Amino acid sequence: MKKDCDMQWIDEAGLAKWAKRIDARAHLPDLVADLIRASITDASRFRFPGGDAGQVRGWDGVLDTAEPAEFVPAGKSKWEFGAGAGARKATDDYNKRTGKTDPVEMGESTLVLVNLEKWDTPRELLTEWENERTREGKWKKVIYLDAVELVHWLDLHPAVAALYARDVLGNAPRNGALSTDEFWEMYSLRFKPRLHEKVVLGDRQEIAEELLQNLAGPAQAIMLGAETGIEVVAFAVAAIRMAPPDIKRALEVKTLIVETEAAARFLSQRTNLTFITTNDGDRMSGVLAAKGPTLSAVTGVQARKHKSLKRSSATGMVDGFTAMGIERDEGYELAHRCGRSLTILERLISNRPYSPPEWVSGAAGMKAAFLAGGWSINQKLDRLLVAELSGVGEYADLEEKLLPSTMLADPPFDRVGEYWQVRAPVDAFSFYGQLIGEQDLQRLKAAVLKVFSHVVEEPSRDEKFTLHYVSPADYSKWLREGLALTLLIIATMDQVGGLYMNQATAQQFVDEIVSSLPEWGKNHRTLVGLSGQTTLIAEAAPSPFLTALESMFEGEQDKIVGLFHDKDDWSVGTSGPYIQILWALEVLAWDPKLLNRAAIVLAKLAELDPTPDSNRVNRPINSLRDILLTWSPNTHATLRQRIACIDSVLSNVPAVGWQLLVKLLPRSHDSVSPTQKPKLRDVASVNPEELTFGVVWDAQHAVVSRAIKLAADNEERAIVLVNSFSAFRPDDREAVLAFIDTYLATHRSDGASPVWSALQAMAAKHEFYADSDWAIEEEERLGIQSLLDKHRPVDPIYQDKQLFDDWLPHVGRYQEITDFEPDALRKEALARILERAGPLGILELTKKVAIPTLVAQAIDIEQITQTDLVTLVEATVIQSPVPELALYASALGAQRYGDSWSQIIEAKIFPLVPDAGDKCYLLLGWPVNSWTWDFVESQGPEVHEQYWRRLNIVPNDGASDDLMRVVKEFRAVGRSLDVLCLGHRRLAEFDSEMIVALLSEGLRQSDSKQNGTMLSYYLESAFKELDGRDDVEPLAIARLEYAYLPAIQDQRRPLVIYKQMAEDSDIFVEILSHVFRGKNSPARKELTDRERNIASVSFRLLSAFETLPGATAEGVDQAKLESWIAGVRTAAVERDIADIADQHIGKTFAHSPRFDVAAIWPPTEVCMVIENLASEQIETGFEMECFNKRGAYMKSFGEGGAQERVLARQYSSWAALAVEFTRTSAMLERVSESWSRMADREDLSAEVDKLKR
Repeated sequence: MKKDCDMQWIDEAGLAKWAKRIDARAHLPDLVADLIRASITDASRFRFPGGDAGQVRGWDGVLDTAEPAEFVPAGKSKWEFGAGAGARKATDDYNKRTGKTDPVEMGESTLVLVNLEKWDTPRELLTEWENERTREGKWKKVIYLDAVELVHWLDLHPAVAALYARDVLGNAPRNGALSTDEFWEMYSLRFKPRLHEKVVLGDRQEIAEELLQNLAGPAQAIMLGAETGIEVVAFAVAAIRMAPPDIKRALEVKTLIVETEAAARFLSQRTNLTFITTNDGDRMSGVLAAKGPTLSAVTGVQARKHKSLKRSSATGMVDGFTAMGIERDEGYELAHRCGRSLTILERLISNRPYSPPEWVSGAAGMKAAFLAGGWSINQKLDRLLVAELSGVGEYADLEEKLLPSTMLADPPFDRVGEYWQVRAPVDAFSFYGQLIGEQDLQRLKAAVLKVFSHVVEEPSRDEKFTLHYVSPADYSKWLREGLALTLLIIATMDQVGGLYMNQATAQQFVDEIVSSLPEWGKNHRTLVGLSGQTTLIAEAAPSPFLTALESMFEGEQDKIVGLFHDKDDWSVGTSGPYIQILWALEVLAWDPKLLNRAAIVLAKLAELDPTPDSNRVNRPINSLRDILLTWSPNTHATLRQRIACIDSVLSNVPAVGWQLLVKLLPRSHDSVSPTQKPKLRDVASVNPEELTFGVVWDAQHAVVSRAIKLAADNEERAIVLVNSFSAFRPDDREAVLAFIDTYLATHRSDGASPVWSALQAMAAKHEFYADSDWAIEEEERLGIQSLLDKHRPVDPIYQDKQLFDDWLPHVGRYQEITDFEPDALRKEALARILERAGPLGILELTKKVAIPTLVAQAIDIEQITQTDLVTLVEATVIQSPVPELALYASALGAQRYGDSWSQIIEAKIFPLVPDAGDKCYLLLGWPVNSWTWDFVESQGPEVHEQYWRRLNIVPNDGASDDLMRVVKEFRAVGRSLDVLCLGHRRLAEFDSEMIVALLSEGLRQSDSKQNGTMLSYYLESAFKELDGRDDVEPLAIARLEYAYLPAIQDQRRPLVIYKQMAEDSDIFVEILSHVFRGKNSPARKELTDRERNIASVSFRLLSAFETLPGATAEGVDQAKLESWIAGVRTAAVERDIADIADQHIGKTFAHSPRFDVAAIWPPTEVCMVIENLASEQIETGFEMECFNKRGAYMKSFGEGGAQERVLARQYSSWAALAVEFTRTSAMLERVSESWSRMADREDLSAEVDKLKR
């Protein structure tokens, strides 16, 4: 009988048995390849095709390595594998390969023959056979490895032996050591369904990557803190199994999980292995660490001294749960229910009996904490309430009972910073539920009523603003969430926890608590007070929640409107409390028994919704649509129940009923976001209805048929059906066409009905794209065309209307059109209308089309005469239906007929237009030249001024005199900035003095919206033009930049003003004085608008100033820097802003350039200045800017302080380089310490975020 320390995974008998199997020849190359990988670390050539690839012609293996090892020869080697041992077989294999191999290649290579059976030729020893073949001199060396040699080789690498013993030979593994696969096989099956590696890894990939590097590194002890030792082993194995293939294979063949001291003692004689110790194997971890990388878990107090394996976030675990076949929402909920703990997860989805947690024996003393669910020790009200809930005098007495539980391997509570929270409330309830007595329940009732009826006062004006404000006189979100979840657990899982109630059921108990809230069902503010816990309360007590809403609808409905906007809500960016109500109703709608009630409440809310078309997706009508959507219902109700629900809405809230039907109509490329499901309450049917195509089609038919019925004689509703027509099923389309036929027959007119026009547009679109797979079939299109012909309008103008109803009208067939020009088709249509009905026919068309501008833009047709144009302008001016038509007609007349046109306009049209602005409008489309301008000027000063105020074009070419005239006219009406922008392509023709003048004058036009988002670009063009000239003083450019700073600050062009600030200390201090008042100056209550604007611009300038005075590409001129500092400090003293000036000097130091990545920073010259000045204010400014200059940054969820630690190390390294500069080094070290503290805060914040459910 072998001892535990005899770790021989595979013996000669096992290999001999394997040799008789047909898969031996295929897998032997894999075995040898893995043994070679475990024996050496480097090979220049490595080819051992295994599996089916090993059966092809050629060598079974080719190796070239400079690293010799036992059983692995150095240099080149050729490998041949076989079965059937003995000298004859060996000689046959040797002769076969020798006869087919190039002599030169043989002389450079070792021949290695591998056989799974033991050498069975006693008269000829194996070593003698090898020596004789080698002495022949054909091969560099000949080696024969039989079963005995292979077993010795496998003994040296038990990780490989363990792997093949299980996966290939099928042998039972020995006690005390496991391969990674063996461990995972046993561990993952402790869960049902089987655990996936992604659940274990979660979002801890960085830790996994670092651990893999260490496991693949030199011999060392690797300590990883965790709540339980098994989690460290599982994490390491999961990391190996999910690693890239090359890393995975290299570690799998070397890694053993060592469980016993005996196994560890045996393995301590081996090298080139990686160990993960657990259980009794931990006692030998130090010995094993001397032989190879050894990972051990540290738990409890010891874990604080080492890097810890912090729990993953719920989001990080979800992908693993989906890989286990669990729906994403259910997986997310499961992650929260187990508190992101693998230990608790195993209890929740266990595949075997489990032992209760250690803390169960003390659960009675912790009941109050379990019932509270969570709290903040910094909130006084939280502490008082939790103490009352426990019946102890002081909160400290309760906490004293709780603290020991945090030291357990599987603690019931999480304590992160100021927050306490039950780790897994559902799991915990199953152990403490039976301990809850009547007194506990009454205390819980009192606590819930006190917390959720508490009125919070608004913050005072003097309290510090924060978007996440929490009143110090309020209960924390943690306590509110905890209590609400406790109610839900009691209501839905009383049997799981063994909770006993004497007078009522658990559900009745919870219902009574919720119904006892002040003004429940009478005032919407009670519902508003539930805040973020509304959904939990609704799920815990669905009937009282719905009854409250129903009661309010029976009362004064105007009060319910308060749900959409609370007038006393002081928070910035908050939405109305109705959203919490919607989410709660969406949860309740999953229950078929509650669907109708929830839907009616949603419909009534939708009826009162003041902004149903808001950009916010969360509206009552949208929730109703998502719940009842035909192809993806968010309810467990059957088709029959859902149709009945729709009918109930139509009957009880008809105004919303039509809106609902419209949103439920089938449409192409539809989408939906799943609504929130119940957290704990199981409302799914035992035999749920499968959502088949038939069910979806029947649901769609029900919706369409009801929409047809409600459309009746309503034109808008009929158009809705036409616009959705193509997404309907064939039977439903037939029904809609029958309805449209009847509608058009009963609504006849000479003109085109909007319903007919909508049907024509739809038919034209499908004809245009007839070859697309989504287009209606030709037979059906012919039917639609027949219907259109039957009801075609008498007025021929409607034949061409389609061309002007869309920018890209659907005419003809898409693939048949190679040069489709809508404008040409429109002009042809206008020519037909002109011939048939004259110019007034065109005017009539303009009144009927969807886009009148398209008519105006197409009037430049050959057939139209001057008389026609005059008639058009005259009629349009009189009737004023479409001003654009008069504009384009007048422009065309001016272009074609010149002086004669201007005379007609002056004599015949202008008398009909008394307003100067309207006259000007008719001239804006005329050619932009002196002829037009002369005519404008002749019409008097009022028309002249209006024209130049409204003209938005500058000639892009032509005489400079014309350009200068335009500039002059624009300047005369106060549009200097506009002309500068409009003429940006011709800035080279402007002299410097004019550009500067236009920029200066343009400041008075700062309220102009003319140039929109392009203003920055136009200004940059102007300043670039000035940069290239030498007749403008830099100071003048700098002052203009200052004036336009808000518009040009983000330009790539370097601003001249920054250079001026870095060279002229007086300018720098002047800008400082715009922002900061003197230290001893009295505060002013009122500032003028100009002072506020100057202060704002100066602040922006100072914030963006990142230039170190005296710095060049080559280095820092210390003399210039010191001179500038001296000037700043002197001027600052005169203005009484010395401290502020010093801080801003320090800020410039923080932007010192880095000339060499490995060199000291700040540069030596700056360090010397810092030492000489020895100013605390300068150092304060430097330190502040080291943080501020980081700017905006992004973090992934749960990332913690990794980024801050990188910065801390960087500043610490600079401090070490600057050691000869005492103050600078100390200053840099302070910055490093601040980043480290911030990293700790970010770590804490990340852990708090993970607690949020």
